[in-house]
Amino acid sequence: MILYFARAVGSGLQTFYGTFSALSLVAAAGVAWGCWALSRRLGRELNPLFFMMPSFIIYGIYNFDIFQALFVILSILTFVRGKRTLSAVSLGLGICTKLTCIVLLPIFVIELRGNRERLKYFGVLAAVVAALNLPIVLLNFGNFLQGYQFLGNWGLEDSWYVWIFQNPATWGYAKLFGLGVTGLLLLRVYTLKTSLMAKSFLAIAAYLLGTYIYSPQFNILVIPLIAVLDVQHPALYPWDGFNVMIILTWFIPNTQPTLAWTWPQLFALLRAACLAWLCVSVASREGSSLLMWMKARIRPRMRESSPGEPLSSL
Repeated sequence: MILYFARAVGSGLQTFYGTFSALSLVAAAGVAWGCWALSRRLGRELNPLFFMMPSFIIYGIYNFDIFQALFVILSILTFVRGKRTLSAVSLGLGICTKLTCIVLLPIFVIELRGNRERLKYFGVLAAVVAALNLPIVLLNFGNFLQGYQFLGNWGLEDSWYVWIFQNPATWGYAKLFGLGVTGLLLLRVYTLKTSLMAKSFLAIAAYLLGTYIYSPQFNILVIPLIAVLDVQHPALYPWDGFNVMIILTWFIPNTQPTLAWTWPQLFALLRAACLAWLCVSVASREGSSLLMWMKARIRPRMRESSPGEPLSSL
């Protein structure tokens, strides 16, 4: 719909991008307002410099990520305000924009009380997704399916495990590996006892750490969540800086930027390491220390000794 609107305004390339840029600016303003409203509700100060991070500047009109970020922020904001129907509508619009934010659905469902509320939320979301997709499916199912097939056949792009699966012939296995990583990370995120904002950030990050396509513009969805959480961590700026360096080194002559041992993939690897570090920091700050969680499950539990029982028998 965004593309059709931009195309309807004018057929020239400059007019198209001017319209798309204007729409992106409106969406960015909506994201900033939503983050401010969320921060105010949580009793935090919102630092506007978060929205001057490199990825916002470089990738702001690169794709539809700013629109997805708007719908996600509005979904969280309306949810915490108790307007669950509006939240489901917003999340449905976000999913229609990009499938990435579907990982947030279980978080909202878990937060709801009672199966009736959960079914209602899921039903509204499904109705929104169906309303925007079903007409296209009925008009031209082949064309609708082609987009998903195109992405399904895409190789690894800026994923850290390209360094493990360096041969493109093994990328089919790499995708299964990434799916397993995402599943394990999301399972842990969904079972954490943390705030809704922290879970939302960790769920999106879990997806990005496991997906075989982590395009640099995806950071635009993550930065607003970080802004509301007011994350102050030494890995934050390198994470986004490495993200920008991916595109700035992409067009080096005589290189294949999607393969390991290239500058873009080195920066993608460093970016993933920083994001993982940020996740551990946010989870620990919310009272879910990864180290303590691992110790509790790996170290055998010691049973209490009875009076007079020698320590060596424990």
